[in-house]
Amino acid sequence: MKSEITKLGLSAVLFCIFLSCGRDKVNEDLFSKESFKSRMDVRDGRPILFDDLFLGQPKTITFHPDSFLVIEEMEAPRLIKILDLKNNKTQELIPRGRGPGEMLVAWGVKVIDKDIFLFCGQLSKVIILTMTNDRHFVIDDEFYIEEKQSQRLIPMSHDKFVCLSAIGDEKRFSVLTGGGEIIKKFGEYPSFINDNEVEPNNDIFLSVIDAKPGGRLFVAVCMKSDLFEIYDLEVGLRRRFQGPLGFKFSVETQSMGGGYMLRPVPHYLTYRTLIAGENEFWAGYIGHKWEPGKVVPLTEQCTKEIFCFDWEGKPLRILSLEYPAIHFDFDWKGNILYALELRENDPVIAAYSLDTSLPDSK
Repeated sequence: MKSEITKLGLSAVLFCIFLSCGRDKVNEDLFSKESFKSRMDVRDGRPILFDDLFLGQPKTITFHPDSFLVIEEMEAPRLIKILDLKNNKTQELIPRGRGPGEMLVAWGVKVIDKDIFLFCGQLSKVIILTMTNDRHFVIDDEFYIEEKQSQRLIPMSHDKFVCLSAIGDEKRFSVLTGGGEIIKKFGEYPSFINDNEVEPNNDIFLSVIDAKPGGRLFVAVCMKSDLFEIYDLEVGLRRRFQGPLGFKFSVETQSMGGGYMLRPVPHYLTYRTLIAGENEFWAGYIGHKWEPGKVVPLTEQCTKEIFCFDWEGKPLRILSLEYPAIHFDFDWKGNILYALELRENDPVIAAYSLDTSLPDSK
């Protein structure tokens, strides 16, 4: 378990998913850590152990309300592990490949009405898993979305999806039908210092996105700047704000093999994990600045603090984690935080029971 291969593999996973994001230079709606009303120390987590579970290069963890945890793996023969918390059993699904029932990489897991939605950005493919009477999951549907090269997708419901538009598209987001057809595109890109020289796109503004359950609202958080955007599917942008770094950036062109890539300057790892509930959303803060030629420890690529906001963008509280987290999710009814965390550089799943009523929550 404590092998150099596992450590290097996890480091590569975390590095690859952090791409360029930015900030609106005319936006002065900033928050700092002092803007939050309270801070909670998250301690005394209970490790979740399964006899037949091996975590190789885990990327995300998602809680299912019927007492399951869904783990995304990278470079594994099967990309999805489903842990049954009631029966202590593990199910592995979705082989790596391009055929039916396969994906090259899983880029997101979302539970809607107890069905599990999976997205492969490389194939522009959605797979939906449903639970059988014996608590096993099977593929209920799979289809390709019309938007190509999207790097993030979130289901708002069974009938509607939102995804980042393809790189080079004039609009930031695409709204899709439940079968993957494009309904409309909307959303303007934030600006940056030299946006008169470089066209903005969703490579620069790569974001994690999540949606308010059963509603029209979703939030996008940039992964390389500290910019937040709250959107309404009907009216568009509701609020754009930034913190806690509050930096402006420019974009430079950097040669890469036979082509080039766009790189923000300064270059940060800011946010990665984003989860949304009925009353609030949580963003996992990293806040690491890249320095050329310097090796970045695995722990520096993980969440150390969770910032909690209401759906107006008001800062509520900071959750300070005992161990750096690769990813996390929350049981909003049971008030249990599930963390895929690093302990002595090994991935561990832990559960933390929070207060019955979180302070400052509605």
